Amino acid sequence: MRRAVALAALALVGAACASGADGPSGRGGPVRVADFKPEQIRQPVFFVRFEFASDFDAKERQAEIADYEGALLDGLNSRAVLAKDVVVLRERDAKLDAAAMLGKARLLGADHAVSVHVQAIRPAQAVFCDGTRRPFRAPATVWSQAVSVVRASDGATRVVVEAKSGGLEVYDLDADCTNPRESRRRTPTEALNDAVTRLLNRIVGP
Repeated sequence: MRRAVALAALALVGAACASGADGPSGRGGPVRVADFKPEQIRQPVFFVRFEFASDFDAKERQAEIADYEGALLDGLNSRAVLAKDVVVLRERDAKLDAAAMLGKARLLGADHAVSVHVQAIRPAQAVFCDGTRRPFRAPATVWSQAVSVVRASDGATRVVVEAKSGGLEVYDLDADCTNPRESRRRTPTEALNDAVTRLLNRIVGP
């Protein structure tokens, strides 16, 4: 499953349009249909697209994509989720519309198509420990994640989590809210492992 295919991520609104379901237009937070349960996703196809700010060099991009893919495969295996495929998408890959992506999921016998858009930005000025007695601002690298889950059988959108509003973003700064000077920098591998854990806990369960 470790392969890059010339595809593009399933657009969040496009997924709703392809399914004929009501889309999340105008909503700022996560959307999940009432009857969705994480245990329903057992044999999905994942489409993961990366987008990097210009100051990430080619070596960093390659390493971070590999870290994310590895963490995703390990996380799925540990949760007994037998993914039909994991397709990693680069920024220059050709696009595939929502209908074609759904068709690939059906062709493989997957139960869901899961589209993830990972965006890496550096530097970002972020506020840490917000809501505590000692909030502080510091430069950091941030990885945001947007995800859309579509059921393969009927194309119905099941979950939509937009970037920066769904709690799936992670930073390379591990903030110490008691003593900000003791905050430490995480490696990209640590941060991306955290990102994948948050993603999988949201859509397939812990």
